[in-house]
Amino acid sequence: MTTTMEPQDDDTSESDDSVPDVIALDSMSAAPGLLSAANPERMKRQSDKPVAVVTGAARRVGREIALAMAARGLAVVVHHGTSTVEANVLVNRIRNDGGTAVAVSADLREPRAAAIAVFEAAAELGEVTTLINSAAVFQNRALPWIDLYHCNVHLSVNLLAPIFLAQQFIRQLGEGQRGHIINILDWRAQRPGGDHVVYTATKAALSSVTKSLALQLAPLIQVNGIAPGAILPPEDRTNWHEQRAITSIPLKRTGSPAALVEAINFLLDSSFITGEILNITGGEEL
Repeated sequence: MTTTMEPQDDDTSESDDSVPDVIALDSMSAAPGLLSAANPERMKRQSDKPVAVVTGAARRVGREIALAMAARGLAVVVHHGTSTVEANVLVNRIRNDGGTAVAVSADLREPRAAAIAVFEAAAELGEVTTLINSAAVFQNRALPWIDLYHCNVHLSVNLLAPIFLAQQFIRQLGEGQRGHIINILDWRAQRPGGDHVVYTATKAALSSVTKSLALQLAPLIQVNGIAPGAILPPEDRTNWHEQRAITSIPLKRTGSPAALVEAINFLLDSSFITGEILNITGGEEL
């Protein structure tokens, strides 16, 4: 895997090294309760549809998740880092297909401010009933070269951003309204290897948070996780997953974004599943 620390676009794939560029956020000083459902200053809603927020939605797997949410009849908030062109193309596609969508750029390395910015954009559409935390940083450094920046960026994007997004999610949800939070994890969180030390630690922590929030937010909000395996290869190593299929995947084949979307729809259709981590790996974690 590449070990570059240059800022890149955030993405949902377990195989992408990614982090959004720093951007100015006018909402950084906003009060924590800004998005309360009872807030009289809330913007007029553009849609009566329930809303799905998908982070890292402009590219790769995140894009497929956003399209799936639109196909379910949800209005979609397409969060991205710096993939402005891709995000706008996706929003236009959803709108041309008869759906509702809006794009918002927010730097998840500033997790609280980013969460507020994302839900300010969501408030223009309506009430968010589905939150899918899929943006992630996936970088590998051996122990001698791990530094504080490497740790902080993984911690902020992979762990703290989902926590603060969940916080904003519950603050805007109407009384008695049911909802879903789905965190995209990684099978490495269950069976760590010798590589991607910090990345794996943050995903393991998010797995713990998923279970804790499932308990805390029940009975109205279901919180689950999906742990993907070989869904999309790194853009710089297109044959990596095929090699894994031969050597380490029991089903002897790779997955696809469609497999991940099927799992998400399964969890969203369920009314009696919470606190679960669903592996989409072909058995690689065994």
